[in-house]
Amino acid sequence: MRRFWRIVVVAIASHTALAFAQDPSSAVAQGFSPVAVSRDELWKRCKNPDEDIRIAGCTALIQSAAETPSDEALARHNRATAYRNKREYELALQDLDQAIRLEPTFVDAVGDRGITLTALGRFADAIPDFTRVIGLEPKSAYALYDRGLAYELMGLDDLALEDFSAAIALEPRDAHRFERRGTVYFRTHDLDKALADYEKALEFDPQYAPALYGRGVVNAIKGDLAASGADLAQAQHFQPDVADVMRRAGVREK
Repeated sequence: MRRFWRIVVVAIASHTALAFAQDPSSAVAQGFSPVAVSRDELWKRCKNPDEDIRIAGCTALIQSAAETPSDEALARHNRATAYRNKREYELALQDLDQAIRLEPTFVDAVGDRGITLTALGRFADAIPDFTRVIGLEPKSAYALYDRGLAYELMGLDDLALEDFSAAIALEPRDAHRFERRGTVYFRTHDLDKALADYEKALEFDPQYAPALYGRGVVNAIKGDLAASGADLAQAQHFQPDVADVMRRAGVREK
């Protein structure tokens, strides 16, 4: 979902000013004069790349009860992304539910709720959200890919293949999508298609460890042990835990 972080001093200063603005008595008790924080400043904080600053700013906006339903939905979505980045998935889900209630066609919130449900292991619950996004934006390769992942995690490989293929057709230059489809092909015993997808993934990212590992396993099964050994060694160099990750996905020699 990759973030820029502010130094601790800035974060502490921002939190202190916001706390005093929300609770003047706390400020006076600690010997500070309360300072009003403008709505524009709170929105800047609500969009800040630092998750804690963003949560504080968005919370102040939500608690003010002065925002329009559309703006409150945006504040809740921004706070939800911060919670999700901090792996506080249940809090993220609460905000996304409210954001969608306030703004039912808020595509980003619907898609992010699907991603959050997937992170919580609620794959069947996530699929309707991804389907809803696809209905609103039929050319969303991201939603198709995300729904494919949910289907894959449920063991519905045929449906996963359909969605991965549709996502690739819309945006073909993506190593992750080819690797995922290749891995599903591997599990369905179509080694030639799996190998072709791993090769395609490596065209876009030659150091993508899951694709290297997958190609190595396919080549081992096909008897090309020299090529297999080189790929497996490279894959583990770039991602030391890749063997465990891919074995859990069903990619193994036996």
